[in-house]
Amino acid sequence: MRFSDDEFKFREIINKILIIKNINIGINLARENTVDNFDSILCYCYVDEEAGISFEYLSSYILKGNILLNNLKKDCMYKFRFKNIENDEYIIFNNENTGINDIDIKIKKIKEFYDSNEDTKELRKYTIFDPFRVNGFPDHVEIYLYKEGLNTEKLYVRLCKTDGERNFGKLLNEPYQDFGIHLHDIIEIFILKYNSGKIILLHQC
Repeated sequence: MRFSDDEFKFREIINKILIIKNINIGINLARENTVDNFDSILCYCYVDEEAGISFEYLSSYILKGNILLNNLKKDCMYKFRFKNIENDEYIIFNNENTGINDIDIKIKKIKEFYDSNEDTKELRKYTIFDPFRVNGFPDHVEIYLYKEGLNTEKLYVRLCKTDGERNFGKLLNEPYQDFGIHLHDIIEIFILKYNSGKIILLHQC
């Protein structure tokens, strides 16, 4: 499957080890240019709330034969973002034992730093937000600001807080008009459904 396929679901790859067919990233991040004819890289996928879907390079990989080259740089972190691989093919690596030393330590560090906001993780499960999520940024959604006497503006928020009934996001743009809210403010998100069936996300000031 490719990340660009219509069937792609971001939830299926988060906190998973993936095989990605991208030789260039492997050449750039490997400890040294290996003579092995690898055709893929092994990566750990996670979400950086600000930078979106991200990947930690683990090893170069030979897809035919399922061979790991085990060139992990255990003392360094090598990240790349969704935009770097959005047209590439990928496979979920289902073997629990990679055979790579220190891989568990590296993944644990990533989880401790990037996987601690329980509200954010819960909001990623809400399929109602899926049509409004920014490609590669599952926590970022488009929202309309409404205030009587002003033109409606479309901006973006980062989903950050929920109590199960009310949902909130951090404003990622400064409104052009005086809505009384500003960049980085936390605002409540309302779901508005028209009689036609169309749904939008809205904040009324």
